[in-house]
Amino acid sequence: MNILVVLANPKETCFTRDVCATFCSEAHARGHEIVLRDLYAMNFNPVASAADITGNLRGNVAQDVALEQEYVQRSNVIALIHPIWWIDRPAILKGYIDRVFALGFAYGYGPNGTRGSLSGKRGVLITSSGSTQEHFNESGKMKAVEVAQDLGTMEFCDIKMLGHLHFAPLGSRSTPTMVEGYHARVRDFVRSRL
Repeated sequence: MNILVVLANPKETCFTRDVCATFCSEAHARGHEIVLRDLYAMNFNPVASAADITGNLRGNVAQDVALEQEYVQRSNVIALIHPIWWIDRPAILKGYIDRVFALGFAYGYGPNGTRGSLSGKRGVLITSSGSTQEHFNESGKMKAVEVAQDLGTMEFCDIKMLGHLHFAPLGSRSTPTMVEGYHARVRDFVRSRL
C-alpha cells in the first residue's frame, strides 16, 4: 500500500516528529511504501494565489501543487500529522489543503451539489495538544477539530477515515510513560488498521 504522510511542525525536536517517525517506521515494517512530505523542511508555499484557485479548473496547475497532487493520486492512504494550534492545523498545512486539495482535483460540483473526487483513498489524522483530553472533549474543541478536518477536509473529498488519533496532554503535563503509551497506540493502530 502507498501511504502519503504530510507532516507539519517547524520544530526539529518535538512529539509530532517523533510520532510521525513511529507511524512511518511501523508502516514500513509492515511492507507499506511511505512518501513523507515535511512541509516546513520543503518550505512549502501555503499562500493560495488567484492562479492556484482557478488552475485546476483550467489545466494550469502550479508546478509545486502538481507534484503534491501526483503524490495524492498515487497514494492509497493519506496521513496528516500535526499539532493543534488555536483549535486548527498549522497555517502551512491549511495552505497545503487550500492549494493541493483544490476544486477540480479533490472535489467538484455535480447536479446534486459538491462531490469528493478522491474516492477509494483512506485517511488518517494524528494530532496533539497541550490541553488535557478531558478539557479538549468537554470544551467542544475536539468536536470542532473533527468537524473541520475529519469531515470538512477528508470526508468532503470522499476520503474514508480510518481513524483520528489525538494525543493529549503534551508538554509539562505529560510524563515519559504517557508519551510512550501514545507511541504504542500509533503502533497498534498501524498494525490493526493498515
